[in-house]
Order: sequence, then structure tokens, then C-alpha cells
Amino acid sequence: MTAAGSNLNIVTPGHSCEARATEAADAVKAIYQRRAVRVYDDKPVTRDNVDFLVDAAIQAPSAVNCQPWAFVVIQEREVLARYAKEGKQLLLNEPPVIEVVESGLPDFDRLRQMAFGPDFELFHGAPALIVIYATSADGVPDCFLAAQNLMLAAWTLGLGSCPIGLARPLFNQAEVKEELGVSPEWPCALPIAVGWPDGETPPTSRRPAQIVTWR
Repeated sequence: MTAAGSNLNIVTPGHSCEARATEAADAVKAIYQRRAVRVYDDKPVTRDNVDFLVDAAIQAPSAVNCQPWAFVVIQEREVLARYAKEGKQLLLNEPPVIEVVESGLPDFDRLRQMAFGPDFELFHGAPALIVIYATSADGVPDCFLAAQNLMLAAWTLGLGSCPIGLARPLFNQAEVKEELGVSPEWPCALPIAVGWPDGETPPTSRRPAQIVTWR
């Protein structure tokens, strides 16, 4: 299912001002109400759902329209469970492997302590994982824009999503890329867990914007 073929009302130049205002309100609502969901129902995510999310992702802007993204979709439960276990162990290995050292994860010691927890599950039990790879070394920021599109689109369907930055070291390993058919030259930009939320996810607080200069 593409964005154009979905039951959503996509804004086109011929829309009235009233329709545009409604669409804008819906877009802002998605921005403010999207949550990082970490508890999922067992209900599977359909192929049409995934197609819709990926199609929304690729509407993101990119430098000189290079569209430097590629997607891996994982829904097999056994594969998800294996990767969750391998990814957790990778984070806890001593000494840390190069994929972990170079991952750029913030406050890594705290994240490692969290991963040590007996109930920690890397993908939070989500029934689907969409991994975005950058097809060029400088394309990662554009992939982040695609990821935001994907997560907002998931909200419109009632789906939950959660960016799994801790899984980047796993999906940057050469053997994992080979298994997934991914070029060894492509960096993993962001894995995203997707599924139907099990319950409500409360909002988190936001600090006021820090505007350093306004001229």
C-alpha cells in the first residue's frame, strides 16, 4: 500500500484552505502524540502496513535528492529473537567490539547497565523491525529524516514504533549485513521496532527549547 493508495487524505494542490487546515492539524497532532512504544501486542503487522510505512519514509527530503536509503524488514519471530539475543550480548561483551566503540551511542555506560537487566529485550517484543541503511557514508542524516516520517506514519495507522539505537552495532556487523543481503559499505542508520501497542504509553516531559541566538 502506498501513501497515495491508502485511506488517508493526502494534501494536494487542489485542496481547499479548510481541508489544508485540517490536514495540518492532523500532522501536528501526529508530531505531538507519537510515542516510543516499548510494550507490544502479539498481533502481526501486515505487508500492506509495512509498505505504507516505507513509502512514507521515502517521501523524506534528502541532499540533492540522492535518496540514500535502503530497508530491511524482519518479521520472523525466530530471527527477531536471535538478533535480540545477539545484539544484547554484543553490548555486554568485554572488551567492547569496534562496532560498539564506534556506534556513537550517548551515555553508553548507563545504556549497558540497562542491558544487563534480566527483563531487557532489545526490540521490546515488537512483531516487526524495519532497519534503515544508508547507501552512502554521508547519507545517514537523510535516513534519520526518513525514520521520522516512518514513525509518524505508523502513528496514523494506530501502530507503535520505537527507534532502537542500541541495535546499530549489531546491524553494522559484517556477518549480519551478509546474512541480510546488505552491502558491507552501507552503515546502519537506525533500526525501528514496529507493532500494535499493548496499552497506553504516557508522554515524556520536554525541556523548553534552547534558542541561543535570535536576530
